[in-house]
Amino acid sequence: MQMPMPTHAKRIPGYDLLRVSATFAVILLHAATSQLSAVDVNSSAWRAMIFWDGLMRWSVPAFFLLSGALFLASDKPLSEILRKNALRIGTAYLFWSFVYAAASRPAGWKDFLYTWAAGHYHLWFCWAILGLYLLVPLLRLIARDERSVRYYLLLAFVFASLIPMLTGLVWPVSPRVSDLMRAIVGKIDLAFPMGYAGIFVFGYVLSKGLTPKNERLLYVLGIIGVIFTPLSELLLSAKFAREMTSFYPFLMPNTVFPAAALFVFLKNRVKRGTHLLRILADASFGAYLVHVLVLGVLARIGLSSLLFTAWISIPLVAAVTAALSFILGILLRKIPVVGKYLS
Repeated sequence: MQMPMPTHAKRIPGYDLLRVSATFAVILLHAATSQLSAVDVNSSAWRAMIFWDGLMRWSVPAFFLLSGALFLASDKPLSEILRKNALRIGTAYLFWSFVYAAASRPAGWKDFLYTWAAGHYHLWFCWAILGLYLLVPLLRLIARDERSVRYYLLLAFVFASLIPMLTGLVWPVSPRVSDLMRAIVGKIDLAFPMGYAGIFVFGYVLSKGLTPKNERLLYVLGIIGVIFTPLSELLLSAKFAREMTSFYPFLMPNTVFPAAALFVFLKNRVKRGTHLLRILADASFGAYLVHVLVLGVLARIGLSSLLFTAWISIPLVAAVTAALSFILGILLRKIPVVGKYLS
């Protein structure tokens, strides 16, 4: 699940490992939530699903960090990005959306066309990436100017990350105040820095390196975030006896900082790649596209997160799904001519 690398982009082993790890984390996240509606909110299975889901929320920000690091460092013109990268993303979306629409057993051709156009839930990433392609020339200007990038990331952090997190913290105490805060931010409507573009730019900044002090601080924030995310969900859900996902959005500090910490750690520590790692990294987009289909097939034959205790079933199902999905991703890339457009 990542933007295809720019042509002639330098291969960085740490990025390849993060790409593969984040793809598996997304698969684990979806394996954890695939049966969520079938279990009681007070059950051990529900707690296991929420735990694994929360633990893997860093995976999606990781892909935007990687994409920003690669594309904002490149000087490829927008016309080439659209002709090569956007074409690949768009073709993959149309093909896989068609597959998932057909598999959903639509009521008729109108239902099928609507489902095809709307796309399966996990294909939202394709639209997000296509939007970022259009912003690349503008984001390069911001990212490469020290004063501009600091101000832009400050806006992105405050309005897209910090304030939404504060509204989540305030809500258990005063839902009315929380709703008021959310309404005010909505009226300000700083859409440009409030989307995934902020994480995109942050990835480029991280790729340029941090001071040892800032790197250590990022690791601390990352550890706090990865603990806080599932713990907050479990505690709030237990208190209100229903699913509470206030701190699960992918722009929250507790999801972005773990991704950023892992990004920096792997970039700085993994200096040598292997042939297998490169193959898996290249197949990760295809694995992401096909993995929900694989999860559905496995569930129909009885291999689901409810097979036995969910604490073990979820990672087991995720591991099987990931293995099959990466194999399919590798095979898809080997299809002559069209393979690179489908995975």
